[in-house]
Amino acid sequence: MKKICSALWLQFFVVIIVAKRIPTTLDGPFKPLTHRFDPLLHKGSDDLPMDHSRLKRNVTSFFPEQIALALSTSSSSMWISWITGEAQIGLNVTPHDPKTVASEVWYGKESGKYTMKQNGVSVVYSQLYPFEGLWNYTSGIIHHVKIDGLEPETKYYYKCGDSSLVAMSDELAFETFPLPAPNKYPRRIAVVGDLGLTSNTTTTIDHLIMNDPSMILMVGDLTYANQYLTTGGKGASCYSCQFPDAPIRETFQPRWDGWGRCEVRVDASYTIHRVFVK
Repeated sequence: MKKICSALWLQFFVVIIVAKRIPTTLDGPFKPLTHRFDPLLHKGSDDLPMDHSRLKRNVTSFFPEQIALALSTSSSSMWISWITGEAQIGLNVTPHDPKTVASEVWYGKESGKYTMKQNGVSVVYSQLYPFEGLWNYTSGIIHHVKIDGLEPETKYYYKCGDSSLVAMSDELAFETFPLPAPNKYPRRIAVVGDLGLTSNTTTTIDHLIMNDPSMILMVGDLTYANQYLTTGGKGASCYSCQFPDAPIRETFQPRWDGWGRCEVRVDASYTIHRVFVK
């Protein structure tokens, strides 16, 4: 009797393991295995305010924020980008000097042990509006570092920032893709578009993280902001109504900063490929 029970338990265990296996396209059509999205969520939601905890700037001085990963040309390289310094909005703005902060990424295969270092480049950009009543914008310092020579299917731990200023990020991690082969590919790709910057946006991001994708494909329309901040503080709900003669209909720069902070839990740890569609 004991042997029979053991055999039944083993068969049950094997069935559970097989049932939990993620199928492939070789098995034919199958029902996706995923964390279900909650259909009871409120349909449509108001934009998050810029002082929301996920949008506001939560670092000081020249510590990195808005950290993001991006695919490079092969599985052996990766781009890491971030922002330092605070964006400025007003009638008269003075751009930051990119040379005041270094662009460094320290990384390695073990947590807390960063045996390799790569330097990159930094830039700023300004949006100056030739129309009375609109405030100008100049960004924080935007850093880009490309890391080469990475091993495929390997987890790397990294920090970014300027070590000479003791202004480094917390430790983050990413995993490289496998080398191209018929049986080697990202095990799960998340595709999201028209993400916006609302309460539902944060729910969508949480849902993405629960599914733990190998790569995220973002299909444009990340945030709308044609009535935010650069309208001179008037809070125009209808930009074209408030400024009927203005040749520029969108003043989106400040909301990009908020978006970069909101998405950092995804962008800094998951490989991102962005496709912008007009």
